[in-house]
Amino acid sequence: MPSSRLLISLILLLSAAPAWAKLDYSVRVDAPSGLAGLLQDNLELVTSRLEEEMDETLLTELVRSTPEDARKLLETEGYFDARVTVREESARQYVIEVKPGEPTLIDDVTIRLNGPIRDEGDFQQRFAAVLEAWSLPMGAPYRQSDWDGSKRAVMRLITADRFPRAQISKSVAEIDPATRRAQLVVDIDSGPVILFGDITVKGMKRYPEKIATGLADFSPGTAYRLQKIFDYQSALEQAPHFSNVVVSADMARIDPETHRVPVEVDVTEMPRQKLELGLIYDSGDGPGVRVGYDHYNIFRRGYTGSLVTNWKKNQQSLSLGLGFPRQSDGYSHSITSAFKTDDVQGLKTRSSDVGGWRTRTRGNIEARLGLQYLMESEEAGGVSNKDTRALQLVYGWTQRAVDDLMRPRSGVLLDFQLSGTVGSALSSTSYVRGYARTVGYWSPFPKYGTFVGRLELGQVWANDKDAVPSSILFRAGGANSVRGYDYQSLGLPGPNGSVLGGRVVATGSLEYQIPIKPDWYLALFTDAGNASQSWKGFQVERANGVGVRWMSPVAPLAFDFAKAERDGKIRWNLSLGLAF
Repeated sequence: MPSSRLLISLILLLSAAPAWAKLDYSVRVDAPSGLAGLLQDNLELVTSRLEEEMDETLLTELVRSTPEDARKLLETEGYFDARVTVREESARQYVIEVKPGEPTLIDDVTIRLNGPIRDEGDFQQRFAAVLEAWSLPMGAPYRQSDWDGSKRAVMRLITADRFPRAQISKSVAEIDPATRRAQLVVDIDSGPVILFGDITVKGMKRYPEKIATGLADFSPGTAYRLQKIFDYQSALEQAPHFSNVVVSADMARIDPETHRVPVEVDVTEMPRQKLELGLIYDSGDGPGVRVGYDHYNIFRRGYTGSLVTNWKKNQQSLSLGLGFPRQSDGYSHSITSAFKTDDVQGLKTRSSDVGGWRTRTRGNIEARLGLQYLMESEEAGGVSNKDTRALQLVYGWTQRAVDDLMRPRSGVLLDFQLSGTVGSALSSTSYVRGYARTVGYWSPFPKYGTFVGRLELGQVWANDKDAVPSSILFRAGGANSVRGYDYQSLGLPGPNGSVLGGRVVATGSLEYQIPIKPDWYLALFTDAGNASQSWKGFQVERANGVGVRWMSPVAPLAFDFAKAERDGKIRWNLSLGLAF
């Protein structure tokens, strides 16, 4: 029996031990709403309430130290004459009472830039930018976070352009609690002007090193700018030769005599060759086969060569390309050629083209300029034949400013093209062609879905409209156009039921995508538009429908059913990826 009692007592003792180790109490902060959160999140008396090691001794010490701790926190918000008391309202129920008083205001701000920066030609502009970045002007309430944030913002401006070794030599916030005024003084020593040094590339084995070094738009001896490093990194990432790139300026190795900073580039190369084999499907043309081949070191000079062929029932194409490495000015050049046959809506075309292109990509904007020669043979309805040709100058501009290229929920896509024939000797007729399209994404409440709006406009001005190549004209219908109508079925009536291209086009769409489960959306949409010979005879065709969106790991996949108002038929469309 005695041993049984001992065992029971030991069990009761062990089960009660956790309750003894934990001392519970409550704390209420009585302070203005703007300060209550600061104290609740940072005062140890509040944050330690549920800790296991809390006991009477520790609680007594926390109650004693809380007023001083609270006053220090309030000083970071500019309250240097605050009164704080802690009282026990009832057993282990404490109230922290705060009377912050009036906030301290900024009475004077002095910012001085010293050193070689004063000898720079743009010193006044830089100093003005520093003052604009400063977030604690005279008359504003003093806050420690704004004080620290202002100094960081100023240093980012100084160190990003020519003076990465700049330092704060003096930082003083003189507070007068009696008058509740603060005087701020910041002195910055710019240090010497830092120049770019030599570029060292690591990881180059397959390709010439000049492919990497040639993409830098700076040379040894030019003034250091952080943006130049970012631009260089972006240029290397866009080059097809590399899968991974890291660019850095090694500030620890600045030469003390020349003040040059070495630039280090670490790359991971792509294989020299790539072969792609794939099955493709289009709701307008059905299934097909795609074969692609790329070589990234033509002539061992880093030139890129590509060959792509697509075969579908009503469309076959072969494309060839030769690309030259992007230059330090941001431009890349290429030569392209393509051969294509189409049989869509009773219009058979055979075309070939060759062109030279100059392209520049900066951020999310791509601009391109090219000279292209196009030859085309057309047969409409099996009875009408014509041959056309055109030597045209082409300018294009595209911006993809969306939050996610794979899964856009906000932002806009813009595309603009302007082309026209050069002279008349190598063209069937003279023409000018303008074309623009845009897609906007808006998710005011992402949990409930996304609105998608699309607009397309185009027009051709020609001396002889019958001598314009068919690929320059416009037809509408199908995915990314007016759903509910067959692919390119909207246009001008041709012989034997064929559909010819018109000189004007306008289509638009409004869609609402509703999330139904992760990566899956239900889409409700209405489309309208047409292609016509002129705006005067333009008739809008409409369709409404419903679809499903799957945000696959490869690209967004859209499957739609739409009913055309003209004939009441329901047709389906399948499309992959962004609109463009």
